[in-house]
Amino acid sequence: MLNGLRRYIANPIIGLFPFILYITLHVVNIREEFALVIALCVAIAGELPFYLHAKCKAFGVSFYISTIAIIITFLAWFFTHKYVWKPNTYIIICEIAIICLFSLLRISKTYISVHFFRNKSLSQRALMNEFYSSSTLIQYGLTFHIFGILLYHELILDDIFSTYSFDMMVFDIIPIIILLSIGIYQTLKVRAIVSKLKKEEWIPIVTEEGKVTGKICKNVSTNMKNRFMHPVIRVALISGTKVYLQERPLNEMLNPEKLDHPFEKYMLFNQEINLAARNCIQGMIGNELVLSLKFVLKYVFENENTKRLNFLFTARIEDEDSIKRTGKMKGKFWSIKQINKGFADEIFSECFELEFEYLKNMILLPNETSSRIRDKATMLR
Repeated sequence: MLNGLRRYIANPIIGLFPFILYITLHVVNIREEFALVIALCVAIAGELPFYLHAKCKAFGVSFYISTIAIIITFLAWFFTHKYVWKPNTYIIICEIAIICLFSLLRISKTYISVHFFRNKSLSQRALMNEFYSSSTLIQYGLTFHIFGILLYHELILDDIFSTYSFDMMVFDIIPIIILLSIGIYQTLKVRAIVSKLKKEEWIPIVTEEGKVTGKICKNVSTNMKNRFMHPVIRVALISGTKVYLQERPLNEMLNPEKLDHPFEKYMLFNQEINLAARNCIQGMIGNELVLSLKFVLKYVFENENTKRLNFLFTARIEDEDSIKRTGKMKGKFWSIKQINKGFADEIFSECFELEFEYLKNMILLPNETSSRIRDKATMLR
């Protein structure tokens, strides 16, 4: 997650401050060549600390655009200033150069994504998209401004009607307003994105052996279906030889309305597995009931909608009635006989169907045998 000033590095307006400075110096009547040289120095000097803070060259590309545009403008001034008397000519040249360079930047989006963002985090990739979104606004905003200048010259046919105040507004103030407006809009938008990312649940990307290779936002990954595998905690609540089952929610991606363990949760990034299992069940039944958890099975589950590394735990209770019937707990305990009968009607989730034989033979039936032995021992006494 990007913090502090780093969250605003995707704002290309930062790199256009040399252009804004050039316009400002022009307005206060600094000689054209001096204004261009000062702006050029700021553009060159400004990129270095920006790169050191952002740690990514791609976000500093707008400084390069400013530098190149100002160099082009300076060369145009050097060869034509003896013949050009219009005071705003070179601002227009610089602005057109910026528009053309941003057009090239948008064309090179694929190249920059591959070479600079292949191994970057999801948040930085999101910021890159916002960077290009703002670049598009800059290109269109300045293009409309150039068309506005042409329209202004068509309407003002006689220089008598062209005043210094109007010219300063059209040539100098409007482009600054356009750029600053885009900058403020981008800042607010990035702030909203960062706030949203903070609320996201980050889940680990794992191999079939359980090795963590990265992380991703849960909402993003679920939309990508089978691209990544994530660990999922499942807890079977057992009382004697019965298993608690209830319908999966309607909004579940996997087997909605099928009967399953009610305790299922994606394991969060950097979360300890036993803590994740305890949080999974306590989130449903609360902290009043203390349960002992036992890890029993790990397996890979994959279908056309999801790819998971399931970790199955069991939690035992002595009395079925100790489970409070809250709004989240709407199921019931099922016996082995009832479950076997339900298989014919295909009412269970795919994961539960895979798990049941193991639960029956390794957990439920051994427990039933132990209960019978204890009952016989009691009778003999």
